[in-house]
Amino acid sequence: MIPVEPSIGAGNPAAGFNYSVQLHPWCIVRFLPNLQRSIIQRFRKRTEAEEYLKALKRLLPETNHQIVFDPTL
Repeated sequence: MIPVEPSIGAGNPAAGFNYSVQLHPWCIVRFLPNLQRSIIQRFRKRTEAEEYLKALKRLLPETNHQIVFDPTL
């Protein structure tokens, strides 16, 4: 778990989640039917996301995944 500064997460658990999301802007997204999508995993570095995507493609070759940069969510 990523430590959250008390001023950011104090009194609002969602604020801590948003802070964590900002630290991990690179995402692996799985595309679902009806134009839906699901974030599979978040990463700090693009290279980490690329390695994870390679493993996903080996394990699930029939699914459609993409790396996206999402700093604001």
